[in-house]
Amino acid sequence: MASDLRKTRFVCVSDTHNACPADGAFKLPKGDVLIHAGDLTRQGTFAELRKTFDWIEQADYEVKIVVAGNHDITLDPTFYNEHGLRFHNQNPQEPQACIDLIKKYSSITYLNHESTHVYLKKEDGPRTTFKVFGSPYSPATGLWAFGYPSEHASLLWDQIHLDTDIVITHTPPKYHCDESRHNGSLGCRTLRETLWRVRPSLAICGHVHEGRGAERIMWDLDCLNVKFKESATGYWTDPGLGLGNRKQSHLDLSAKSPAPLNSTESWINAFDVTNLDGPTETPGNRLPIQKSTHSLAWTPATSRPGTSISGESSEGNQFLVLDKASLITAQTQEDRLDAMSSKTVMPEHSASQSRASFEETQSRALEKISQVPEARRRLPLYASLKNGNHSATRGQGGCPLSGRCDLEALAGRGGRKETCVINAAIMASSWPYKFQDNKKYNKPIIVDIDLPVW
Repeated sequence: MASDLRKTRFVCVSDTHNACPADGAFKLPKGDVLIHAGDLTRQGTFAELRKTFDWIEQADYEVKIVVAGNHDITLDPTFYNEHGLRFHNQNPQEPQACIDLIKKYSSITYLNHESTHVYLKKEDGPRTTFKVFGSPYSPATGLWAFGYPSEHASLLWDQIHLDTDIVITHTPPKYHCDESRHNGSLGCRTLRETLWRVRPSLAICGHVHEGRGAERIMWDLDCLNVKFKESATGYWTDPGLGLGNRKQSHLDLSAKSPAPLNSTESWINAFDVTNLDGPTETPGNRLPIQKSTHSLAWTPATSRPGTSISGESSEGNQFLVLDKASLITAQTQEDRLDAMSSKTVMPEHSASQSRASFEETQSRALEKISQVPEARRRLPLYASLKNGNHSATRGQGGCPLSGRCDLEALAGRGGRKETCVINAAIMASSWPYKFQDNKKYNKPIIVDIDLPVW
């Protein structure tokens, strides 16, 4: 019930690479939870880690959650023992000492490819709860820590529990907030597929500095022919962008916003995409934001897709909705623009009737699941993969009663329809940083969502 939910504010950062508020690189806004999605340092030395964890420890948030990234090389002992001297041949580091250092910061929750339940307990806070998964891994490119080959991706990401509310990964998912200026889409395809199955409220990442921004994904849970399908994606216009702009980078997805999370009808119909003029580029941000002759405002829908909508801009919450079918295979920004140019009208959303029918079958589907032996239901999906027993219906939508869909991911979980992907990279410049003057910084991204009160 709505009365059991309460707005909770997340402040998201990533890829600070030794930068901190005390240096003037960025300012931390107020919030309930601080999340750092990795690349805390440049090369993971003990001194770098101590500086970073010191400012996080001092930050005024009830909960602070941190994962490492590929630059935090000492936090990956296996990698460092093999390659550490390539980075620190003059001053070798002790990985265990670095790991022990982190444990001393009692107010910081450090997640190393693991989950935890969070309970906000302050009397003057929201007193909400959520389950979070955090991981430092990213696809192996070059000689950096926490890398994995593509053939191991399924075993890795299937360890995210399906009841996870917030997913924090250093890598972005493929085609979402992952586009590099020179190297195309760098995200993980398997992680994107896993997000279809889990459908968390937020997927917070970093790694690709130019991908900084936010995208809202509406998942297609009905399609029987295309696996891991997305219905549409909304691209965020950051109100805090621009030199001298004092506005915060704020994204409100709570129930009091005009378009709350998981209420897709309120935002998919509120935009017209008949006039696309191409991407808007800003320093350090290659998010594919599209300009329109209409004001893309968070206002209640007054017309259907394909008709003009105008109105006052609602600060902080602007998205453009695009049909994902023609974009999912786009490799570059140019490919995306070509796909967009052929889409003059947003297709009518016709899944509402079948989705209503889907919701009506949930109790029957759960009853069917209860007939499966408990030991088998508890078997982790990655163990099934390892044993070669993986179902051919993985990632397939439809009605759970039919037996032709991804039963585990869909049954009883029809309320999870949408995920907001947030790339919170603070460092706008790309590696390597040859000169201090070349460093440019983004603002932290503030996200408001509703979570259950415990």
